[in-house]
Amino acid sequence: METEPKIIDAYVRSGKVRLVYRHLVQLGDGSQATGEGSECAADQGKFWEMHDTLYRRQGDVYSDPQAAMAGFAAELGLNEADFTSCLSSGKQRQFVIDDNAASKNEGVRSRPEFRLNNERLVGALPFRDFQQRIDALAK
Repeated sequence: METEPKIIDAYVRSGKVRLVYRHLVQLGDGSQATGEGSECAADQGKFWEMHDTLYRRQGDVYSDPQAAMAGFAAELGLNEADFTSCLSSGKQRQFVIDDNAASKNEGVRSRPEFRLNNERLVGALPFRDFQQRIDALAK
């Protein structure tokens, strides 16, 4: 989680790089639930805030994902009734399933994975690795 904010600050905000998040349901029902929760937060304009909270506090999530995400939603100032309704209705279920399938079709098997043009970078690499590659592409 240290490299991604640096990439966002240095390249995404300036428009040099586009960051695309894909759901990867690799931990079963918990991954599906957190994917749906992040998309329900996106309905209220808080995808990245929920994403960051889920990663930062993932130890709190997997014993009871619904309760944990409801708590996170409250902390993030989401409309709790809308968030809970979204989760319980399964509104985002198919989106997460389809996004996971698209990820697998693209060959994504684990996280983190980044693509810079046709180069695939897998693993938690230091910012300088991205910086060198991105800057080289810009020349």
